[in-house]
Amino acid sequence: MINVAGNASMKDTASEISTSAFRQVMGSFPTGVTIITTRTEDGAPVGLTANAVSSVSLTPPQLLICLGREKFTAKAIQAHQAFAVNFLARSQEHVAQRFASSHPDKFSEIEYSNGFKDLPVISGALAVAECEVQRTVEAGDHLIIVGLVRKGVASDLDPLMFFRKEYAGWPGQQD
Repeated sequence: MINVAGNASMKDTASEISTSAFRQVMGSFPTGVTIITTRTEDGAPVGLTANAVSSVSLTPPQLLICLGREKFTAKAIQAHQAFAVNFLARSQEHVAQRFASSHPDKFSEIEYSNGFKDLPVISGALAVAECEVQRTVEAGDHLIIVGLVRKGVASDLDPLMFFRKEYAGWPGQQD
């Protein structure tokens, strides 16, 4: 076991955990990989790679995303009041890496179409949820954005997963 508190036994480190230790803890939770997309006020597509996504409610259908408060995409979502969650398929690691980078035009060489409220929807995604912003909650240096899902589609593709800074496919699947 990796001890992020710096000693041999587990203890409550809530008041002393460092940013790097917290990243190690949270990096120990394998997640799916998504691209959150929206439009700027001038209509340009923007997006970023994220794994802080969760369902909230079945009736009405809601999900939440957590984005850094200062992220350009978070600010664009607040202005546009809509976003899409593109759940990536195993074959889309290059898309995840592109949207996690500081590339000046993340959408160049990426196929996408326009969905609900002109949201950029990434082609070949495992699933897509197109949402209208219902509520935004400030939480530390992040925003929790709750979206009402207006459109959604899912395929039978295999998911792209992320664990301890590494991308991988679903266990047992063939590349």
